[in-house]
Amino acid sequence: MRFTKRRYRSPIIISVVVAVLWLLCFPFFYESFISHLYFMPFVGAIAATIANITPAAAGIVYFPILTHINMAPVTVSQFSLMIQAYGMGLGTFRWFLFNRKLFIFNVIPVSIAGGFLGEIVSIVYLPISNPELLSLIFNFIAFLFTQIVFFSLIRNSQYPSKKVELNEFNITILFLLSFVGGLLCGWIGFGIDTIFYFVLTIIFRINPAAAIVTSISLMAAMSVTGTLLNFIFRELPLDLWFSAIPGVTIAGLFLAAYIAVKIGSRNILLLFTFFLATDFFMAFWTQEILPMTPAVKKMVIYPLAFYMLVFHIKLFIDNYNNSGIVPEDFNAMG
Repeated sequence: MRFTKRRYRSPIIISVVVAVLWLLCFPFFYESFISHLYFMPFVGAIAATIANITPAAAGIVYFPILTHINMAPVTVSQFSLMIQAYGMGLGTFRWFLFNRKLFIFNVIPVSIAGGFLGEIVSIVYLPISNPELLSLIFNFIAFLFTQIVFFSLIRNSQYPSKKVELNEFNITILFLLSFVGGLLCGWIGFGIDTIFYFVLTIIFRINPAAAIVTSISLMAAMSVTGTLLNFIFRELPLDLWFSAIPGVTIAGLFLAAYIAVKIGSRNILLLFTFFLATDFFMAFWTQEILPMTPAVKKMVIYPLAFYMLVFHIKLFIDNYNNSGIVPEDFNAMG
């Protein structure tokens, strides 16, 4: 009982401090918050919950929502890194209080080094400023991730490992793929966490619960470094960040871990793939970079939609038939 109280005491203290500071700063952001950013606490709560229970950062939620209301994709990616540095930092702290054995600590420094180098390249030397291109890249990557999630769920493989041996080959793999993830973080505000999750589960056979939590901590670290780079070389959308703080705080400190334990990461990933696929279809239908007639777009979207629907039905049936089994048990790691 005492340990349980200790788990909640620190989050409650942090939330009270954040609430006081937010109210003190509110007069400086009052106009923008009331006029057009009043919905951000709700979006922030959803994004932070997803970011702290799945191997996909909050930017994967913010990007489609905010770009669809005509915010510049570059601004959204900068904001995503800012708010993830805060929200996923809180989530990392909360998971550490919940079960520190979920963290694969020895792989984090190598991955941070590779990811930070990738962020330097993408933010400082090779920034992408074309909004349409940035949006298309995001949705294409998100859809690819969706397929990887599907097949990892369908395989329902065993993941016996709880640690990664850092030999020369493994360090090289972690560094190079983290570099690619860092490039994505600088361009679209997320990516290294999802890549890292699949590296841990598919290559190293790490328990998915540990892979999810470790990827969250890595994305939090890369969001901090990405935000620092944006602060030095670009501008930061402080009004957006301020507006999302209330929802992100509640989700990061309280909602995410509770929902993950109750629902199970398998079901969460399944629902999230539906969201990603839907957003991809919408983006593909409205994009104008690739010259396509509506008939051609339908020929692409309809078969893909049928394919996704079949997979979702199969996985839901499998989950129903195995309703008592939660392979990614966040409590079971020991």
